[in-house]
Amino acid sequence: MLVTKLFSVVRLLFAGASLPLLAACGPDPAPAVQDSPGSTTSASNTSAAMAAIVVEPQGDGASARVVLHGVDLTGVGHDRGDPRAPIVMVEFSDFGCPFCARHALETLPSLDEEFIATGKVFYKHVPFVMGMFPNGDRAARAAECAGEQSAFWPMHDSVYAHQADWKRGSEPDAVLRGLAERVVPDGKRWAACYSDDRQRERTAAATAAARRLGVRATPTFFVNGQMVEGALPLSAMRAGLNELLGARDALRQR
Repeated sequence: MLVTKLFSVVRLLFAGASLPLLAACGPDPAPAVQDSPGSTTSASNTSAAMAAIVVEPQGDGASARVVLHGVDLTGVGHDRGDPRAPIVMVEFSDFGCPFCARHALETLPSLDEEFIATGKVFYKHVPFVMGMFPNGDRAARAAECAGEQSAFWPMHDSVYAHQADWKRGSEPDAVLRGLAERVVPDGKRWAACYSDDRQRERTAAATAAARRLGVRATPTFFVNGQMVEGALPLSAMRAGLNELLGARDALRQR
């Protein structure tokens, strides 16, 4: 019953009454807690709650197996933290979304320090292309090609920090190349990957997963399987995660 109760707790904590949302990008964004695909309103349905998110660590440095509402995200996106953590957060975002940039630059660093690095949260970031932002596909390609050299996260930060430059500038490819050259060990390898679009299948898989999961705005988070649309201020996200951890401990003591 612990998993079932925690599933209900997530919904209550992120229902929006005490956690003000910043905003979200989308054709018709309505930031809120949504009924996730395959979720249930019955708190007694343990199997449905358990099926919401499955995370299995893999050996030999391989990415953890992650299945969210029946959608296999293994090898899609980029992971941070311990896959055995009690809270699993999956973020779907588009590099062209300004609210994704705010989350990446203002909120995620503190989440990393307080929750991810301490083993409390396992975080999967899934960059996909909504198709509504100028050069968003180029930015995703640039970041994934940096990931080929284990430099996804520094490129992630740089792409968001310089969003206006590649998004509205007349030479987005040159801007992204300049950003990559600062973070990847081999600029020529990155350039070849970018030119050949070697990571297009990875981005396509992420975009397909977002559609299957009903993602309609960015950023969208799945917190232990529960969908939350929109960027939360750091204070609100910190409070929600701490309350969820506290609720987990309380339920275990019963």
